[in-house]
Amino acid sequence: MSDNPYYIITGAPSTGKTSILNELSNKGFTCHNEIARQVIRENLDSGLEIFPWNQMQLFSDMVLERMKTLVTSFDPNQIQFLDRSMVDLIGYMHFAGKEAPEHYQEEALKVGYAKKVFYLPIWTDIYTTDEERKESVEEAEKIDQALYNAYHNLGFELIEVPKGPVSERVEFILNSCQALSEI
Repeated sequence: MSDNPYYIITGAPSTGKTSILNELSNKGFTCHNEIARQVIRENLDSGLEIFPWNQMQLFSDMVLERMKTLVTSFDPNQIQFLDRSMVDLIGYMHFAGKEAPEHYQEEALKVGYAKKVFYLPIWTDIYTTDEERKESVEEAEKIDQALYNAYHNLGFELIEVPKGPVSERVEFILNSCQALSEI
């Protein structure tokens, strides 16, 4: 954890993270899509039966390795917005009743993510499922709490992004970044 401008946008499934990142990208910011969804899609397409719902540890290890590779490409002088982080893996494992390996914490803390994390709370009014997002609303609520706890326990400061239109949520995030003197 550091003051690097690597901002995480996290929250339960279907809380608007992707829409916000798409809008930030449209405004010219460097954004990184959720790696877990990419791995799920690739595994579905290739017939590889490694998913969070049947092989949580192996799946999480795959995602962690991709995340580690991604962060090595970051420019410490350029703002980056990320759809989830290594900390999310810890939260999801706790949700699944599993203990995350110690090195997950170590990796998450040494990456250099910004201390302030943009947190999108559960929003049942917009909740949907799809081929990669299979959790029920009740499960999403539990994931929400597990993610919140994972970030809090590692010392990150969660900035709750208010519910509302995407444009307003993006403005809130950018105004918060300006308040931190990093844009």
